[in-house]
Amino acid sequence: MSKTNIGVGKWKLKALNCGTHKNYKGALSSGYDQDLFIKLPYLSYLLQDGKTNILIDNGINERYIRDGKAWGGIPAWAGSQDLLNSLQSEGLTPDDIDLLIYTHLHNDHAGNANLFPKTKSIAQADEWNNLLNPVYAELQRRDFDLEVIPYLQNNPNFLKIEGDMEITEGIRVIKTPGHTRGSQSVVVNTVNGLRVIVGDLFHMPCCCFPWMTEMPDCDGNIHKITPAADDAPSLRSSLVYDCYSYYASVDKVKAILPELDPKYVICGHDPALLLSNSI
Repeated sequence: MSKTNIGVGKWKLKALNCGTHKNYKGALSSGYDQDLFIKLPYLSYLLQDGKTNILIDNGINERYIRDGKAWGGIPAWAGSQDLLNSLQSEGLTPDDIDLLIYTHLHNDHAGNANLFPKTKSIAQADEWNNLLNPVYAELQRRDFDLEVIPYLQNNPNFLKIEGDMEITEGIRVIKTPGHTRGSQSVVVNTVNGLRVIVGDLFHMPCCCFPWMTEMPDCDGNIHKITPAADDAPSLRSSLVYDCYSYYASVDKVKAILPELDPKYVICGHDPALLLSNSI
């Protein structure tokens, strides 16, 4: 079997647009390209096999954007309607989602938990505890939308798991902390082969593959970016609170990949995912 065919399964994967924001690339990639202020997406992901609809993350809610700005004062154009519109474009409503998997519970990945009051939902137990007990830096930066807590608490089908596990045929989660205490990645056998949906372990592909020299923005403009030193294992964002866990998670994800090719890694804020017909 060729590397291209490794992990081929039944799941169709699509990135859903949950709005956009602008951020300094340097804040997300170890200081490289500090002056590049680039438009990035908020994303969720839809997995379908013809019978089951699985959503990974659900974007940011408008209540969390104040005066047109999200965390850190960055401009943002997003809200629950963006997710609803993306679902509608697939012929779906929130009630059609059979399973919701959270890579983590930051404001821009779990902000619309209120739209899924009874949907079977999965997060790591450590992530739930992180949401309930954020450290000062997380509170200062408003990383978590604390208003989602009652929506998750009142969901009778919100399940908190420990570590790695198989969820269903062709889909498993692996715990990949570092960005948050309970971040997890979703390993999927798609119709195009193995894909690892990493949340914000890597915000953009260049964070996982530091040798990259260009990237698009949400409008399709291509930007030249600075490659890192040859020995850099990754480009860590400023939103990593445990570097030891982070680098262990980097190795864990890379060990799964058939080869070090960006196509296998589905990042949390990658504009290219909205510009491509096939991921």
